[in-house]
Amino acid sequence: MPDDNLRQEIRELRSEVDALHRRIDTLESAIDDEALPNASAAATLDSTQGRVQSKESDNDDPETAPSSGRLAQDPGSTPPQPDSAEKNRLSGTLDDWERDVGITWLGRVGSVALVVGVVFFIRVAIEAGILGPLGRVIAGTVGGSALLAGGRYAASHRGYQRWGRLTAGTGLAIAFFSIYAAYGFTSYRVAIGTPLWTVLVGLTALIGATIAVSVSDAAPLVAGEAFLLGYATAYLALDSGSFVVTPAYVLVLTLGLVGVASLRPWSRHVVASVPLTYGLVGAWLADFDPAWGIVAGVVVALFAVYVGGNYALRRRVAPGVQQSWTLTALTPLNATLAAAFLEWTVRRWVPDLSVAGLGVGGVAVALIGVYVLTAHRDVSHDTSAGTAAAVFLGLSAVLAAGTFAATVSLLAILCVAVAVASYADLDAVHTGAHLVAVGTVLKLLAVDARELPGLTLSDPLITATGRPAAFLLVIAILYGLAWWFREETFTVPTRDDHIGLSLPYLLTATALTVVGLGLDLSGFGLSIAWAVFGAVLLGGGLISDLRSFRAQGVAVFGVTTAKVFLFDTQGLGTVARSISFLVLGATLLAASYAYARRQGDRPLDRLIDI
Repeated sequence: MPDDNLRQEIRELRSEVDALHRRIDTLESAIDDEALPNASAAATLDSTQGRVQSKESDNDDPETAPSSGRLAQDPGSTPPQPDSAEKNRLSGTLDDWERDVGITWLGRVGSVALVVGVVFFIRVAIEAGILGPLGRVIAGTVGGSALLAGGRYAASHRGYQRWGRLTAGTGLAIAFFSIYAAYGFTSYRVAIGTPLWTVLVGLTALIGATIAVSVSDAAPLVAGEAFLLGYATAYLALDSGSFVVTPAYVLVLTLGLVGVASLRPWSRHVVASVPLTYGLVGAWLADFDPAWGIVAGVVVALFAVYVGGNYALRRRVAPGVQQSWTLTALTPLNATLAAAFLEWTVRRWVPDLSVAGLGVGGVAVALIGVYVLTAHRDVSHDTSAGTAAAVFLGLSAVLAAGTFAATVSLLAILCVAVAVASYADLDAVHTGAHLVAVGTVLKLLAVDARELPGLTLSDPLITATGRPAAFLLVIAILYGLAWWFREETFTVPTRDDHIGLSLPYLLTATALTVVGLGLDLSGFGLSIAWAVFGAVLLGGGLISDLRSFRAQGVAVFGVTTAKVFLFDTQGLGTVARSISFLVLGATLLAASYAYARRQGDRPLDRLIDI
């Protein structure tokens, strides 16, 4: 055993020396013929080589002696030249590629092939009458358990971590499906007479032991496979005939997964389990059709477990440290699925309820609590909860109110979120407010533009609650937010540029004005309205010296000109056509005069941005 440990340490030191050599060769290649300014790195290399040689000198086994001349080179020898450095770098890359293919991919393909071979062996055994069903189950379970134990030993005691964990995962799959066959295959179930609870206990014991060992050995691959098979076991529990077994099993499994993730940095397992958990809840609903109170209780319990797990995972992240994508995605994914189930439950079992959106609103309130709680605790702030809370509040308003009232409610939520975020300096709520603004615009174009009545001069009440009023409110709020965000900027992710935050709101408001006028006006009236709107934008830009307003005014003039020349010349009568051209010509000349007057005696100075 001491010799085995010594060999393992020597292998690790060799890998360390090779990695250091590749780093030195890369630096030499980068600086070409310049002097190497890393004498400390060379000294570190010499020190590491000395440790390797001292370890090898104490080893009496000649098979573990170093065979590479690199380890035995003189400390005072010159480092590799740039031409040989590239060869060494390529050699290291090929070694890494060969190791990945030889260990990882060959092992994975071999594992799949072995599991498929076991399946075919079971089929052949059934056809040829080799052993009985019970003997096949026992043989598969024993063989898989042996592979599982052997792979764990190879990974933890012999140093073959990749190969050992692949082997352990293969053995786990074989043992699991062997036990599963005792009940899952009808012929086996009839021949053996295995009750379901025996199979569930056996599978649970196998999965629990594997998870415990994997946590101890820090083997996330095997632990993830064990949890995945645990969800398969929960699905098998649907055959129990009791509506309690599957949700209880899922709840215990989720608690165990969250507990393991709080001990090990395996937050990906938790995120991946969210759709599996709620998917099993959906299968349970389809099979048993339980009462709505039970369904709501199960969904709320699972939602709370994931919220608590997220809190526990964030305790491992210091405040101010950038969060991983798994922690960022966990909260909105959990909230989305929980809200969908709760909303469906309320509508399915309480059809006479006059107010919709209660499930989504309840999740939004819970997210607000999570955001506030993590903001005042010594944990990583759950910013995604604040962002998702604003979005879910807006969604609940859309579900609860009518078309026009929903738009008004969205605008109210948008304004409140912006005010709260600006007052308390909450970036997450700011992000949520921007998403609500996007959703409001999309709803306005996709729903309000089709369902709300248009401009009706004979009935002012309809107009006040119809499409023109909805467009007017949204446009006014967006222009107001453009003024509110006039001094804020954001960074483009793909470019290191800063763009004013007011610009998207400003452009959207202008575009909505053009679209809104086009929906309720037609003919030369639309041409006049567009021309007047362009003149207002241009005049405002000239007075305030804002290029963005001037550019939008010119763009509106361009749209108006295209309409007049392409459509009004063909679709309008002589009088209407004349009015369109006269108004457009007069407006464009006035705009041109305004530009000429703004330039003054020294026009080039006016074209330079100060």
